[in-house]
Amino acid sequence: MNLAERGVPHGSRGHNVVHDYTRVFRCGSCSGGVVEHHSHDCWETGDHSSWDMYWWWRIGPADMEAVMQVAAMCPASLDSGCGCAVHEALGGQRTPPRPARSVETPYDKVTLPQARVEMQDGVPRWM
Repeated sequence: MNLAERGVPHGSRGHNVVHDYTRVFRCGSCSGGVVEHHSHDCWETGDHSSWDMYWWWRIGPADMEAVMQVAAMCPASLDSGCGCAVHEALGGQRTPPRPARSVETPYDKVTLPQARVEMQDGVPRWM
């Protein structure tokens, strides 16, 4: 699910300094998932290592099922510009509340904070 996206990826036509996104991925093997928030800002400071930042939150299988039920309420889950209630509640700069460790590569082995979605007054919220 593509919850939020701003700008154009670095190296792509039309890129202008910033590209951010928040996405949810589901694992076909374990039925769990991950929330990934990526922020790219290539404003020239002389230090290219600061251009990309990543944050991750793990979603356990039972919680991923709840996320999938919420995603089913969205008419266009891959469209970050959808504007439905699900995208409004979980997208934008909204991410799960516990910040995860930021590293330069998403493949480093780290302990990831857990994320889940709960309905509050009919609106999905990161917990």
